[in-house]
Amino acid sequence: MTLYIIGDSLVTGFGVANGKSWLDLVQQESTQSLINKGNDGDTTSDILLRLHEDVISHTPDTMFILAGTNDALAGRTANTIYNNVLQIIKECINSGIVPIIILPPFIHVETAAKQHPDSRESFESASTTLKRYRRLIEDYCIDERIDTIDFNKAFILSDVELEPELYYLDGIHFTEMAHKKFADKFLYKYNYILAHKNPADYIINYDTVITTEN
Repeated sequence: MTLYIIGDSLVTGFGVANGKSWLDLVQQESTQSLINKGNDGDTTSDILLRLHEDVISHTPDTMFILAGTNDALAGRTANTIYNNVLQIIKECINSGIVPIIILPPFIHVETAAKQHPDSRESFESASTTLKRYRRLIEDYCIDERIDTIDFNKAFILSDVELEPELYYLDGIHFTEMAHKKFADKFLYKYNYILAHKNPADYIINYDTVITTEN
């Protein structure tokens, strides 16, 4: 089985040392190679432009998609992000590649605004946009039986609010501890997904498995 992941700095592990990102930790725990096609700063439009060369042309079995945060920060709408990700999904399906969506974690506005006080309104707007996109793509994935992994579910939100510095570097990127939690969340769902031969037989919604059998 050939697995690829495409996305932005949340895929590359921006802000943590080599070998400490969630994807590095996943690779250390898994016998299955996961080929990293993340680019720092990429929007969903950037990913669409390089999708064929970086992933489709290699005809992997499965592609994980983690994107949308940079679009939100750039002021793009939730519908724009959603439509771009739908196009990525459709290109995968048309090429016989199974898409799996990783829902991006929330932006922590207070932490981001501490570093850039003049940009608070922009961070608030981006946070709202990202949450709207997450709802749109999650609903679509449930309807279309596309698997999702929710990175925001790696945290207990009340813990994050009490000590955001343990999780966030700048309100957008994450600490080593947060990356460990992302790795745990990914491996939980990843192992479950790979244990099934026919992904159409189940739907994953958060941590609840809903079978389609009567």
